[in-house]
Amino acid sequence: MRFSRGISQEDFTDGIISNRQYQRYINGSSAMPYHLLDAFAERLNTKKEILLLEFDNYAIKEAEIVLDFYNAINNNELDKAKLIGENISPKFILDNYNLKLYEHAKSLMNYMENKITKSDYIIYNKNLIDYPKILSHAAMTMIETVILSSLLPYTDEEEQNKIFPKIQSFLSNPNLIWTGSQILTFNMIIYMIAKYSGVKKDFKNVIHFCKMGIATNLKARYFLNLDYYYYFLALSYYNLGNQELFNLNLYKCYTTLEMMDNPTKTSKILNLVRKDFNMDLNQFAIEYQLKKYKSKGLNI
Repeated sequence: MRFSRGISQEDFTDGIISNRQYQRYINGSSAMPYHLLDAFAERLNTKKEILLLEFDNYAIKEAEIVLDFYNAINNNELDKAKLIGENISPKFILDNYNLKLYEHAKSLMNYMENKITKSDYIIYNKNLIDYPKILSHAAMTMIETVILSSLLPYTDEEEQNKIFPKIQSFLSNPNLIWTGSQILTFNMIIYMIAKYSGVKKDFKNVIHFCKMGIATNLKARYFLNLDYYYYFLALSYYNLGNQELFNLNLYKCYTTLEMMDNPTKTSKILNLVRKDFNMDLNQFAIEYQLKKYKSKGLNI
């Protein structure tokens, strides 16, 4: 608010506190006493209640835009990520967890654009979460778990065998409560761990985590990665030889794509189905619908 109103830091703090102490509040090394909010609010020509509300609103918007930035990168939509990134200034990110997710996302984009090596990416993100000490912590934040999950594809089997159980314990925590933007973060973790399980051909865990992701979406009324969850389920049941559940989940994947109406995602899944099963998803869906109608004795 100070910046947007063109008030210098010196004018803002004059007669209230020193610039040095103000910097301690800004960087989080010292907690601001509540009574100072009155003085700062008055200097901004507003009430402290409005100021506190601004903090809350800003925190929500901040989390949403950082998550959008990360999601775009994670979906390999780098042009979209760059557009979102133009509206993010790291020095104005208030929440430390949002800043950590932004830094992680930025490092992922740099790696994908070959601006840093895989080794640099691994070292940078390990430092972000104080790895390997984090493995001995009794609890982790969601952002720490996201970053830890992102390391799975890049670490050796010995490290994977330490990281995977840690993330599993996080996801199975009965005291875990997620709300608002945390639902998006929680979903990222489930998606990454389900995908990793598929790479390891651990189809039992793929099914477990995909069902968890679908349940999370249904409870929160979201469609986050829902198409991929159904696709991963179809792929798992295909490999386990369960034709009925393969057909059912592949059809649910198709209907989810139709509902989401995202041509880019639809094209990507169509290519995956063609590559993995040597079939046309649209034709499969038509034939599946016909069988459903016939089984109910309906004329078409």
